[in-house]
Amino acid sequence: MALPLEREQIQTLTEELEVIIAAHLAWFKQLNRTLVCGGPVSRTDLADDAHLRSPFGQWYHSREPHPLEDNLDFKDLGATQQAMHDAARLALLEIMDQRRPEPELYDQCIDLALRLNTCLRRLQLETIGELLTTDSLTGCATRRGMLGRLREEQERAVRIQRPCCLCLMDFDRFKRINDELGHPAGDAVLRQGMRYVTSSLRKYDSIYRYGGEEFLICLPGSPMKDAALVVERIREGLSHLPIRLPNGETLRITASFGLAEMDARKPVEESIAWADMALIRAKENGRDRLEIWASA
Repeated sequence: MALPLEREQIQTLTEELEVIIAAHLAWFKQLNRTLVCGGPVSRTDLADDAHLRSPFGQWYHSREPHPLEDNLDFKDLGATQQAMHDAARLALLEIMDQRRPEPELYDQCIDLALRLNTCLRRLQLETIGELLTTDSLTGCATRRGMLGRLREEQERAVRIQRPCCLCLMDFDRFKRINDELGHPAGDAVLRQGMRYVTSSLRKYDSIYRYGGEEFLICLPGSPMKDAALVVERIREGLSHLPIRLPNGETLRITASFGLAEMDARKPVEESIAWADMALIRAKENGRDRLEIWASA
């Protein structure tokens, strides 16, 4: 799903979804009891805007834009839930008139309620998956599943006939920061530095914590010249970014970058290796610079 959110926000979403699922199941249980056994009918369920009054409706429509709005399952939830409440209203009106709902109407209520629960559960699992594939410190994706996603970008580059570039970046003299200022200072560099990098990328770019202070950036649909401009802008911005340390002081940082174009005919790992060799060259040539791998 690749949510563009901080880890804490994703955690909050998973907790919200658990509450919403529990509330929906409680409502569904009460509705089914009323339809089967009779009993008092909730006036809220008879309202034309019942779908807005429910816990789900309040959660679904409470934020604009909603952090899950780009997810296909999320887009379907609203229509399913409103149709469910419309069907429930008709069935409950039958109960109030001392009549049994027609089997078709009853089935419609049950099917829609179960569909909503299934979609919510799938969305919850996808969100939990984001936690497993998101680095807790930087909010970047982890290496878990990285190669699979890069291969998808490689296939897409062939399909749309547009190049895809890979960039490896590494914070300069990071070990010295940890050794001299402590690991909390190093964490501040990674957290704030990568927040800046992520905010500088396009919506369809992706970034992965490759290891330690090293990160891999995927720039799909970008010829080398365009990709280099993006990376240079990031490099320049990082060099002027004040990192606020835990002791209240600020620190200036730099990073080095190695850029390579992904070869559609070779394994993705080879393109990563090229970017890595370009990164090594950037370190050897003085750091705080971008080097581009020129394939033979």
